[in-house]
Amino acid sequence: MTKLKTDEFSDEIIQHNENVEQLGVDKIGKNGKLKIILDVELSTGKTRIKEKESMFPLGVKKEMHYDQFQPNMTQVYIVSSSGGILQGDTYTIDIILEKNALAHITTQGATRVYGMNVSNAIQQIHVSLEDSAYLEFIPDQIIPYKNSRFYQEIDFKVHDSATLVYSEILSPGRIGMGEIFDYDICYLRTQAKNQQGELRFTDNTKIEPKKMNLQDFGLLDKKQILGTMYILTKNTHVEKIIQDLEKIKNDIETIVGWSTMTRDNGIIIRIIGNTTRDVFKLVYEVTKIVRKQILDSDFQEIRKT
Repeated sequence: MTKLKTDEFSDEIIQHNENVEQLGVDKIGKNGKLKIILDVELSTGKTRIKEKESMFPLGVKKEMHYDQFQPNMTQVYIVSSSGGILQGDTYTIDIILEKNALAHITTQGATRVYGMNVSNAIQQIHVSLEDSAYLEFIPDQIIPYKNSRFYQEIDFKVHDSATLVYSEILSPGRIGMGEIFDYDICYLRTQAKNQQGELRFTDNTKIEPKKMNLQDFGLLDKKQILGTMYILTKNTHVEKIIQDLEKIKNDIETIVGWSTMTRDNGIIIRIIGNTTRDVFKLVYEVTKIVRKQILDSDFQEIRKT
Protein backbone atom coordinates (compact mmCIF):
# COMPACT_ATOMS: atom_id res chain seq x y z
CA MET A 1 0.00 0.00 0.00
CA THR A 2 1.10 3.57 -0.62
CA LYS A 3 2.44 5.33 2.47
CA LEU A 4 1.18 8.87 2.79
CA LYS A 5 1.49 11.55 5.42
CA THR A 6 -1.39 12.08 7.82
CA ASP A 7 -2.99 15.27 6.53
CA GLU A 8 -5.96 16.41 4.48
CA PHE A 9 -4.53 14.92 1.29
CA SER A 10 -4.07 11.42 2.71
CA ASP A 11 -7.31 11.61 4.70
CA GLU A 12 -9.13 12.23 1.43
CA ILE A 13 -7.57 9.11 -0.06
CA ILE A 14 -8.24 6.89 2.95
CA GLN A 15 -11.97 7.61 2.93
CA HIS A 16 -12.20 5.82 -0.43
CA ASN A 17 -9.72 3.04 0.32
CA GLU A 18 -12.21 0.23 -0.22
CA ASN A 19 -11.24 -3.19 -1.52
CA VAL A 20 -11.33 -3.60 -5.30
CA GLU A 21 -13.08 -6.88 -6.09
CA GLN A 22 -12.12 -7.12 -9.79
CA LEU A 23 -8.38 -6.99 -9.11
CA GLY A 24 -7.29 -6.11 -5.62
CA VAL A 25 -4.92 -3.32 -4.68
CA ASP A 26 -1.24 -4.41 -4.77
CA LYS A 27 -1.86 -7.09 -7.45
CA ILE A 28 0.33 -7.20 -10.58
CA GLY A 29 -0.58 -4.29 -12.82
CA LYS A 30 -2.08 -2.23 -10.00
CA ASN A 31 1.22 -0.74 -8.81
CA GLY A 32 2.99 0.69 -11.83
CA LYS A 33 6.54 1.91 -11.23
CA LEU A 34 9.14 3.68 -13.32
CA LYS A 35 12.57 5.03 -12.40
CA ILE A 36 15.02 6.61 -14.83
CA ILE A 37 18.41 8.23 -14.23
CA LEU A 38 19.83 10.47 -16.96
CA ASP A 39 23.41 11.64 -17.24
CA VAL A 40 25.79 13.13 -19.78
CA GLU A 41 27.77 10.65 -21.89
CA LEU A 42 31.40 11.82 -21.72
CA SER A 43 32.38 10.61 -25.19
CA THR A 44 29.56 12.42 -27.04
CA GLY A 45 28.26 15.08 -24.63
CA LYS A 46 24.72 13.75 -25.18
CA THR A 47 22.32 13.10 -22.29
CA ARG A 48 21.28 9.46 -22.13
CA ILE A 49 19.31 7.15 -19.87
CA LYS A 50 21.94 5.73 -17.53
CA GLU A 51 19.63 3.45 -15.54
CA LYS A 52 15.99 2.46 -15.77
CA GLU A 53 13.66 0.28 -13.75
CA SER A 54 10.03 -0.33 -14.56
CA MET A 55 7.07 -2.35 -13.41
CA PHE A 56 3.99 -3.04 -15.54
CA PRO A 57 2.17 -1.11 -16.88
CA LEU A 58 4.67 1.80 -16.84
CA GLY A 59 7.70 1.96 -19.09
CA VAL A 60 9.86 4.28 -21.16
CA LYS A 61 10.88 4.31 -24.81
CA LYS A 62 14.51 4.51 -25.90
CA GLU A 63 15.71 8.09 -25.70
CA MET A 64 15.99 10.15 -28.89
CA HIS A 65 18.15 13.07 -30.00
CA TYR A 66 16.46 14.96 -32.80
CA ASP A 67 16.24 18.51 -31.42
CA GLN A 68 17.97 20.61 -34.06
CA PHE A 69 18.46 23.45 -31.55
CA GLN A 70 19.77 21.25 -28.72
CA PRO A 71 21.34 18.12 -30.26
CA ASN A 72 22.73 16.98 -26.90
CA MET A 73 19.32 17.11 -25.23
CA THR A 74 17.49 13.81 -24.92
CA GLN A 75 13.78 13.39 -25.64
CA VAL A 76 12.06 10.75 -23.53
CA TYR A 77 8.54 9.28 -23.75
CA ILE A 78 6.91 7.78 -20.66
CA VAL A 79 4.50 5.07 -21.81
CA SER A 80 1.79 2.94 -20.27
CA SER A 81 0.56 -0.36 -21.68
CA SER A 82 -2.73 0.24 -19.88
CA GLY A 83 -5.47 2.36 -21.40
CA GLY A 84 -5.56 4.50 -18.27
CA ILE A 85 -5.52 4.48 -14.47
CA LEU A 86 -8.16 2.28 -12.88
CA GLN A 87 -9.68 2.14 -9.41
CA GLY A 88 -7.15 0.92 -6.87
CA ASP A 89 -4.15 1.75 -9.09
CA THR A 90 -1.03 3.45 -7.74
CA TYR A 91 1.63 4.72 -10.15
CA THR A 92 5.05 5.87 -8.95
CA ILE A 93 7.48 7.71 -11.24
CA ASP A 94 11.04 8.70 -10.28
CA ILE A 95 13.12 10.90 -12.59
CA ILE A 96 16.72 11.86 -11.77
CA LEU A 97 18.88 14.18 -13.86
CA GLU A 98 22.54 14.14 -12.89
CA LYS A 99 24.90 17.10 -13.24
CA ASN A 100 24.58 19.05 -16.53
CA ALA A 101 22.00 16.65 -17.99
CA LEU A 102 19.53 18.11 -20.53
CA ALA A 103 16.16 16.47 -21.13
CA HIS A 104 12.67 16.99 -22.50
CA ILE A 105 10.25 14.42 -21.07
CA THR A 106 6.66 13.87 -22.11
CA THR A 107 4.06 11.10 -22.11
CA GLN A 108 2.80 8.82 -24.83
CA GLY A 109 -0.70 10.19 -24.39
CA ALA A 110 -3.14 11.66 -21.91
CA THR A 111 -3.48 10.36 -18.36
CA ARG A 112 -6.97 8.87 -18.47
CA VAL A 113 -8.56 8.24 -15.08
CA TYR A 114 -11.39 5.76 -15.48
CA GLY A 115 -14.67 5.94 -13.58
CA MET A 116 -14.84 3.95 -10.37
CA ASN A 117 -17.37 2.65 -7.91
CA VAL A 118 -14.86 2.03 -5.11
CA SER A 119 -11.37 3.16 -4.10
CA ASN A 120 -9.42 5.78 -6.08
CA ALA A 121 -6.40 6.25 -8.34
CA ILE A 122 -3.07 7.61 -7.10
CA GLN A 123 -0.01 8.90 -8.94
CA GLN A 124 3.21 9.90 -7.19
CA ILE A 125 6.00 11.63 -9.09
CA HIS A 126 9.49 12.39 -7.73
CA VAL A 127 11.84 14.54 -9.80
CA SER A 128 15.43 15.35 -8.82
CA LEU A 129 17.72 17.76 -10.68
CA GLU A 130 21.37 18.00 -9.76
CA ASP A 131 23.82 20.88 -10.35
CA SER A 132 23.20 22.73 -13.67
CA ALA A 133 20.71 20.14 -14.95
CA TYR A 134 17.88 21.31 -17.24
CA LEU A 135 14.50 19.56 -17.62
CA GLU A 136 11.37 20.32 -19.61
CA PHE A 137 8.72 17.92 -18.26
CA ILE A 138 5.55 18.43 -20.30
CA PRO A 139 3.12 15.50 -20.02
CA ASP A 140 -0.15 15.31 -21.90
CA GLN A 141 -3.34 16.32 -20.16
CA ILE A 142 -5.15 14.59 -17.29
CA ILE A 143 -8.65 13.42 -18.28
CA PRO A 144 -10.81 12.40 -15.28
CA TYR A 145 -13.74 10.26 -16.41
CA LYS A 146 -17.20 10.36 -14.85
CA ASN A 147 -17.26 9.27 -11.17
CA SER A 148 -13.46 9.09 -10.92
CA ARG A 149 -11.24 10.06 -7.98
CA PHE A 150 -7.65 11.00 -8.75
CA TYR A 151 -4.90 12.00 -6.32
CA GLN A 152 -1.51 13.15 -7.57
CA GLU A 153 1.44 14.06 -5.39
CA ILE A 154 4.61 15.53 -6.94
CA ASP A 155 7.87 16.19 -5.13
CA PHE A 156 10.59 18.20 -6.87
CA LYS A 157 14.15 18.40 -5.61
CA VAL A 158 15.83 21.01 -7.76
CA HIS A 159 19.37 22.29 -7.25
CA ASP A 160 19.58 26.08 -7.03
CA SER A 161 21.72 26.10 -10.19
CA ALA A 162 19.36 23.81 -12.16
CA THR A 163 16.26 24.66 -14.19
CA LEU A 164 12.92 22.85 -14.24
CA VAL A 165 9.93 23.59 -16.47
CA TYR A 166 6.88 21.48 -15.57
CA SER A 167 3.35 21.75 -16.91
CA GLU A 168 0.09 20.19 -15.81
CA ILE A 169 -3.10 20.41 -17.84
CA LEU A 170 -6.46 19.28 -16.47
CA SER A 171 -9.37 18.52 -18.77
CA PRO A 172 -12.99 18.62 -17.50
CA GLY A 173 -13.48 15.03 -18.66
CA ARG A 174 -14.36 13.20 -21.86
CA ILE A 175 -15.77 16.21 -23.65
CA GLY A 176 -16.70 14.21 -26.75
CA MET A 177 -18.81 11.89 -24.59
CA GLY A 178 -20.61 14.80 -22.95
CA GLU A 179 -18.78 14.30 -19.64
CA ILE A 180 -18.06 17.81 -18.40
CA PHE A 181 -16.96 18.05 -14.75
CA ASP A 182 -18.64 14.74 -13.90
CA TYR A 183 -15.74 13.38 -11.83
CA ASP A 184 -15.80 13.24 -8.02
CA ILE A 185 -12.43 14.75 -7.14
CA CYS A 186 -9.07 15.65 -8.62
CA TYR A 187 -6.54 16.56 -5.93
CA LEU A 188 -3.13 17.72 -7.17
CA ARG A 189 -0.44 18.45 -4.60
CA THR A 190 2.99 19.73 -5.64
CA GLN A 191 6.02 20.65 -3.55
CA ALA A 192 9.61 21.62 -4.34
CA LYS A 193 12.79 21.82 -2.29
CA ASN A 194 16.38 22.62 -3.19
CA GLN A 195 19.47 20.44 -2.71
CA GLN A 196 19.67 21.46 0.97
CA GLY A 197 16.08 20.53 1.68
CA GLU A 198 14.89 24.15 1.83
CA LEU A 199 11.30 24.62 0.74
CA ARG A 200 10.86 26.44 -2.57
CA PHE A 201 7.08 26.20 -2.93
CA THR A 202 3.96 24.22 -2.09
CA ASP A 203 0.88 24.27 -4.30
CA ASN A 204 -2.42 22.41 -3.82
CA THR A 205 -5.29 22.18 -6.28
CA LYS A 206 -8.42 20.42 -5.06
CA ILE A 207 -11.34 20.29 -7.46
CA GLU A 208 -14.67 18.68 -6.58
CA PRO A 209 -17.00 19.55 -9.46
CA LYS A 210 -20.10 18.09 -7.80
CA LYS A 211 -19.58 20.40 -4.83
CA MET A 212 -18.32 23.51 -6.67
CA ASN A 213 -19.55 25.75 -9.46
CA LEU A 214 -16.29 25.74 -11.36
CA GLN A 215 -17.39 28.12 -14.08
CA ASP A 216 -18.24 30.93 -11.69
CA PHE A 217 -16.30 34.15 -12.10
CA GLY A 218 -13.03 33.85 -10.17
CA LEU A 219 -12.65 30.12 -10.85
CA LEU A 220 -12.70 29.01 -14.50
CA ASP A 221 -14.98 31.80 -15.72
CA LYS A 222 -16.87 29.81 -18.40
CA LYS A 223 -13.69 28.10 -19.60
CA GLN A 224 -13.03 24.38 -19.24
CA ILE A 225 -9.30 23.68 -19.35
CA LEU A 226 -6.95 24.48 -16.46
CA GLY A 227 -3.19 24.62 -16.95
CA THR A 228 -0.43 25.15 -14.39
CA MET A 229 3.28 25.63 -15.01
CA TYR A 230 6.14 25.66 -12.51
CA ILE A 231 9.45 27.22 -13.48
CA LEU A 232 12.35 26.73 -11.05
CA THR A 233 15.63 28.40 -11.95
CA LYS A 234 18.29 30.80 -10.71
CA ASN A 235 17.14 34.09 -9.23
CA THR A 236 19.07 35.98 -11.91
CA HIS A 237 16.92 34.42 -14.67
CA VAL A 238 13.50 34.97 -13.11
CA GLU A 239 13.20 38.70 -13.76
CA LYS A 240 14.19 38.33 -17.43
CA ILE A 241 11.73 35.47 -17.94
CA ILE A 242 8.94 37.60 -16.45
CA GLN A 243 9.81 40.45 -18.81
CA ASP A 244 9.18 38.10 -21.72
CA LEU A 245 6.01 36.70 -20.11
CA GLU A 246 4.66 40.25 -20.02
CA LYS A 247 4.61 40.14 -23.83
CA ILE A 248 2.13 37.24 -23.81
CA LYS A 249 -1.34 38.67 -24.40
CA ASN A 250 -4.56 37.28 -22.94
CA ASP A 251 -7.17 36.68 -25.64
CA ILE A 252 -10.67 35.27 -26.01
CA GLU A 253 -9.34 31.70 -26.04
CA THR A 254 -6.94 31.80 -23.09
CA ILE A 255 -6.18 33.78 -19.95
CA VAL A 256 -2.76 33.59 -18.29
CA GLY A 257 -1.36 34.97 -15.05
CA TRP A 258 1.66 34.31 -12.86
CA SER A 259 3.38 35.03 -9.57
CA THR A 260 6.91 34.61 -8.30
CA MET A 261 7.85 32.28 -5.46
CA THR A 262 8.75 33.62 -2.04
CA ARG A 263 12.50 33.36 -2.63
CA ASP A 264 12.20 34.81 -6.14
CA ASN A 265 13.79 31.68 -7.61
CA GLY A 266 10.75 30.45 -9.46
CA ILE A 267 7.44 31.28 -11.14
CA ILE A 268 3.99 29.69 -10.93
CA ILE A 269 1.81 30.24 -13.99
CA ARG A 270 -1.95 29.61 -14.31
CA ILE A 271 -3.65 29.24 -17.67
CA ILE A 272 -7.34 28.73 -18.42
CA GLY A 273 -8.62 28.06 -21.89
CA ASN A 274 -11.42 26.75 -24.07
CA THR A 275 -9.50 23.83 -25.57
CA THR A 276 -6.55 21.67 -24.61
CA ARG A 277 -4.76 22.78 -27.76
CA ASP A 278 -5.11 26.44 -26.80
CA VAL A 279 -3.54 25.78 -23.41
CA PHE A 280 -0.73 23.66 -24.86
CA LYS A 281 0.04 26.46 -27.30
CA LEU A 282 0.72 28.77 -24.35
CA VAL A 283 2.67 26.08 -22.50
CA TYR A 284 4.99 25.73 -25.49
CA GLU A 285 5.28 29.50 -25.79
CA VAL A 286 6.37 29.75 -22.14
CA THR A 287 8.79 26.83 -22.57
CA LYS A 288 10.29 28.63 -25.56
CA ILE A 289 10.84 31.73 -23.40
CA VAL A 290 12.61 29.73 -20.68
CA ARG A 291 14.69 27.74 -23.18
CA LYS A 292 15.90 30.94 -24.81
CA GLN A 293 16.82 32.51 -21.48
CA ILE A 294 18.59 29.49 -19.98
CA LEU A 295 20.06 27.68 -22.99
CA ASP A 296 20.08 30.53 -25.53
CA SER A 297 18.40 28.36 -28.14
CA ASP A 298 15.03 27.98 -29.81
CA PHE A 299 12.39 25.39 -28.89
CA GLN A 300 10.47 23.00 -31.09
CA GLU A 301 7.43 21.00 -30.04
CA ILE A 302 8.26 17.34 -29.47
CA ARG A 303 6.93 14.97 -32.12
CA LYS A 304 4.20 12.58 -30.98
CA THR A 305 3.95 10.53 -34.16
